[in-house]
Amino acid sequence: MDKISETAFLVAMYRALESERPDALFQDPWARRLAGGQGALQATVLGQMRQGANAIALRTRMMDDVLMRLVDAGEVETVLNLAAGLDARPYRLNLPATLHWIEVDLPEILAYKAQVLQEQSPHCRLEHVDLDLKQPERTTLFSRVNQAPGGCLIMTEGILGYLSPEAVATLAMDLHQQPQFRWWLLELLPPAPPAPRPYGQKLFDQYFLGGKAFQFAPQQGAAFFERYGWRAVEVHSVWNASRRLKRSAKLAWLWEWLLRLFARQQWKAMTRSGIVLLERVARG
Repeated sequence: MDKISETAFLVAMYRALESERPDALFQDPWARRLAGGQGALQATVLGQMRQGANAIALRTRMMDDVLMRLVDAGEVETVLNLAAGLDARPYRLNLPATLHWIEVDLPEILAYKAQVLQEQSPHCRLEHVDLDLKQPERTTLFSRVNQAPGGCLIMTEGILGYLSPEAVATLAMDLHQQPQFRWWLLELLPPAPPAPRPYGQKLFDQYFLGGKAFQFAPQQGAAFFERYGWRAVEVHSVWNASRRLKRSAKLAWLWEWLLRLFARQQWKAMTRSGIVLLERVARG
């Protein structure tokens, strides 16, 4: 298991911390078991657990809301969750039994999750696919999933930031080759500000990324995907959601005022990032 895959335990721990709040934005009763001792240790070492948990809670809730709206509207019959990690949506969301949910990740991650959840039953038809997304075999998987009737939603929660822009572009083109892949729900990071990174972020970068920062955080936001056949139909700002859902940082109003006044480009970049829903556009 590589270092990036290990972030799945940390994310599960943050989801556990959110679920245990009296005002939780969602309930994931299996998150702490999935996180295990590894996730608890990672969260403790990195510190700033409240900030980390808030960030993951917002991302999780925002993606839940978009996903369920599309499912309830009958727009989606298949979900292809790429780099699924320790996500438990098939178990915790009220999904229709007819929905086909496909989780793709490294075999170690999926085997561990299957063991922890072996006594639980998913609400929908769940399939696990052991696959490293960097391998060319992914196109074979995409072609197979494309044969299913009805619309397919692609989910990439958290993984794109670790990829190079070239790798994201190639993935976008591979996904666009499949006509049934109608929607793509993803997290889009804002460009990193020039200010020094917090200590916890430095530790995260050092351990999980070898001292590097996230690779994919395009200045143009979701417009990056347009040349590859994907059009943004929804862009949900995490900053705005944090205010609405009461998970904002301390003195958020002051930070917003300062950014609007003295760092307008950074503020614009933040509003162009967050949780994005792309729609496939037919190309002639």
